[in-house]
Amino acid sequence: MSDRARALVRAAVVRRSDLELVFDESAATTAEVHVEGRNFYPPMLHDIASARASVHINQFGFRPGTIGKAFAEALLAKAGEGVAVRLVVDSRGSDPDGSSREFYERLLHGGIDVRVVRATQPRAPTQPLAAGSPSRWNLGHLAHIDHRKLVVVDGTIGWVGGAGVEDHFQDGRFHDLFLRVTGPVVSQLQLVFVATYRWLGGDIATDGVDVLFPAFDEVRPGLPAVVLHNAPGSHPITDTIARMLDEARSTLDVVNPYVADRGMIRRIERAARRGVGVRLFVPADANNWACAAAQQHHHRALLDAGVSILEHPAMLHAKAIVRDGEEVIAGTCNLEAWSLRRFFEIDVLVRSRELAAQFDERFSAPAEAVSRPGMALVGARQRLRGAAFAALSPLL
Repeated sequence: MSDRARALVRAAVVRRSDLELVFDESAATTAEVHVEGRNFYPPMLHDIASARASVHINQFGFRPGTIGKAFAEALLAKAGEGVAVRLVVDSRGSDPDGSSREFYERLLHGGIDVRVVRATQPRAPTQPLAAGSPSRWNLGHLAHIDHRKLVVVDGTIGWVGGAGVEDHFQDGRFHDLFLRVTGPVVSQLQLVFVATYRWLGGDIATDGVDVLFPAFDEVRPGLPAVVLHNAPGSHPITDTIARMLDEARSTLDVVNPYVADRGMIRRIERAARRGVGVRLFVPADANNWACAAAQQHHHRALLDAGVSILEHPAMLHAKAIVRDGEEVIAGTCNLEAWSLRRFFEIDVLVRSRELAAQFDERFSAPAEAVSRPGMALVGARQRLRGAAFAALSPLL
């Protein structure tokens, strides 16, 4: 892994194609599910506070607020100690040049290196405007929003999940989760971050690579795990989700706020028809009404196939699948066209019955207890609206 990192660090130019990273199976020494911001932000902040060498965060939504302030203070404290703190954010999700400008000015002035993915500007700087960096042509970024949410501490601890650093994940309005992993698989998360950071013009000293990619004890057994990274031109998350849906034999939990892709919906339906016990967890009142309408168009077929549709009362925002109680994937990828084929997304796949059981205990069982049954659309107007948005699903 360090050899691949050195090549990225030494490259005069890192291209978007260099982000098409596909990994072999690795191992996680530990893997844990953390549900709700009140449960995952505190240990995440604790891990950041423990950092000795580096803190790397790639975050779609990093905004000022109560939880944003807590993270800013933690990161500024580490930067003040001499720890390398690097942050990659999405312009649309974090608005570093608009409503969040003062927040990002504070981070920059505190020694934090901030890089920005700008998917809607043909020419723009790769840092917040407050940094005063020059603009450059940005054509390779267009239409490719960075939807990833990951934290890597010292190259040994990794967090991947669906939540931004935003108050509505902390106070329960949005229901989400993170996986915390340690061990060799974290090096794959680190490489994804390093590649993105270099693509955005950031510099890393060659002699610092070994610090970012520490050696792990290969004798110690771990859980089979791999990082899956969707980038334009490479979609291993999409392929793996399709494979999991097709291979399910006994049980399948699908957790996602935006289930609009017709191909994935058909796979879920086919799994139920061959006798798999399928639970589909979605929000009762999704914040993306177009995706919700497209999904609801398929409720009749899913229910007829035997799928248990569970509508969570909060804005369920988590993205995860558990297959046959033995394989867990979780991260940022939604089941709609943009996430599956166009956005930057990141998930972690872990093969572990213990993690699957933990997922059921901490997420699925409590979510089922508070959710209402999903229903098929009724009334001509609702059905027509659903059919219209289902037809538009490749654009959603």
